[in-house]
Amino acid sequence: AYLHRYLSTGERRIIGLGRTVTGMRKDGSTFPMELSVGEMHPGTGRFFTGFCRDLTERYRAEARIQEQQQELLHMARFTALGEMASTLAHEINQPLTAITNYLKGSRRLLEKSTEENAPVLRDAVEKAAEQALRAGDVIRHLRDFVARGESERQVERLPAIIEEASSLALVGAREIDVRVSYKLDPAAELVLTDRIQIQQVLLNLMRNAVEAMQGVPRRELQITTVARDDGMAEVSVIDTGTGLGPDVSAQLFQPFVTTKKQGMGVGLSICRTIVESHGGHIWAEPMPAGGTAFRFTLRIVQKEEVANGR
Repeated sequence: AYLHRYLSTGERRIIGLGRTVTGMRKDGSTFPMELSVGEMHPGTGRFFTGFCRDLTERYRAEARIQEQQQELLHMARFTALGEMASTLAHEINQPLTAITNYLKGSRRLLEKSTEENAPVLRDAVEKAAEQALRAGDVIRHLRDFVARGESERQVERLPAIIEEASSLALVGAREIDVRVSYKLDPAAELVLTDRIQIQQVLLNLMRNAVEAMQGVPRRELQITTVARDDGMAEVSVIDTGTGLGPDVSAQLFQPFVTTKKQGMGVGLSICRTIVESHGGHIWAEPMPAGGTAFRFTLRIVQKEEVANGR
């Protein structure tokens, strides 16, 4: 077709120019190739010569370079996130310390009070002080982890971590009629983990699940654990929300990717980094009846290992 057009019109579209086309191998598979066609006039007629060059390896190399550039961009963004986390930790810890001190002072004043509601108020102030201290620990752990990749891991009870995370993440869930259920495998009870970091992963996933169900009639949240054959505990947070589009699922755990109008897109990225630093894996998958399941894995510690001090 190229040569026929050239012979009839004289228009050069490939002759002497070259272009990238799709070639086909004997087995029917296709590959990118560069086609160059030359023209000769030896005096006895007109001849054309063609040269083909397989571009498969070049395209692969270009794809690898692009992947490396994306990874460098990811690292640059995460470095910026680390610097931001350190700055925020420093700035936030000061008011948190002040809040804790004010609450402790209020508690001492209430201890001297003879008001009827004083015991209730003392209990509320005590709980508020505990949460302020916990917020400081969370920020400190996150700052240390982002800055140095370090974490304080020890054998923990996974059901207790889930219970503590649920008590914080699901505040207000009953008001929007979210039904919460748990199915915890006794064989996945003990895990090697940084308790505060994994609580943050669960907090993020549970809060995301509750938010995803605010606009749907059926609002059910299920948290499950199961011991897998590879020695890992698989934790699942399953909702009946609006689900995820395929374009979002592919890059959901990348930094600065978000489905929320007001979100920064760093929560799930931090979750992925935390889980992977524990030797686990995190992923999301659609549920057949609607909604999304977020799952991640942690290494199980057998009771025999704890007894032997390993």
